[in-house]
Amino acid sequence: MNSRSTLAQKSLTIRCAVALKIAIPSRTHRNSSTLRTLDVSTFKNDVYDICDAVANEFSGWTFASGQFKNKSLKHSDLIVHPGFGFERGTTPLQPSVTVNNKRAIKLSKQLLGVGRATSIVNFQVIAHALVHTPENFRLGALIVEERDAFLTAAKTTPAVQQRTLDIADAYPLLVATMKDGIAFIETHYALLSEEALLKALPPVYTTRHENSPYDQMEKQKGVDMCIVRTLLGDFEFVERYLSDDFKTIFPKRMDELNKIIDALPRLKRLYSGTGVTI
Repeated sequence: MNSRSTLAQKSLTIRCAVALKIAIPSRTHRNSSTLRTLDVSTFKNDVYDICDAVANEFSGWTFASGQFKNKSLKHSDLIVHPGFGFERGTTPLQPSVTVNNKRAIKLSKQLLGVGRATSIVNFQVIAHALVHTPENFRLGALIVEERDAFLTAAKTTPAVQQRTLDIADAYPLLVATMKDGIAFIETHYALLSEEALLKALPPVYTTRHENSPYDQMEKQKGVDMCIVRTLLGDFEFVERYLSDDFKTIFPKRMDELNKIIDALPRLKRLYSGTGVTI
């Protein structure tokens, strides 16, 4: 059987296994020339099919546009983002959790010209706190179409080999990713109401290493917190964050912060009259 036929057969096997929610057997003794003829679109579709099946295991969650989403809250979307990036029959798995408050995104678009995530936490930063993800995959993984062929052709190090897995073995890892992501969201975000959620931001957690600093007030995330505080009518926070007294590790994004500052007089008048800024 040639390499294209092998891939076609494997794709069919994966799709059938996903449909039936059964384990996909790993293959051995694969042709190393397979890497040269990988169909990226087929590989991506197969990974997405697996993700669809994984999402079905969790009530309220779906898989769309490359990420797991929960839209059960009226005010905010909850997301577990796998961090896929497809190239030649491979994709990294670099998960993160995201909370997107709809009003915060709308205000961000209005003031900055772009809507951005309200809160993001990468799994790498909290790797020490992950419970369900196997230890060798807590800093990320590489999912490949043909593991044996990939490792032979790429001549990888033992460390990379430990973090590389065949697509046939991706289902349980993605389930573990979802379990860890949902657990983090439920324990680090106040989901009872929109006000409770916004007031409790940013999420508080310890990082896995001193070289992985807590960054929830840094760079873009600092700007995003100013957007959140503006929604709450806490205009003094924005001015305080902009000042030299508010210390950050990295330089602040002054261009974006100044856009928020310029809008404060209007937003204060709006909030004074209506109790909302948007």
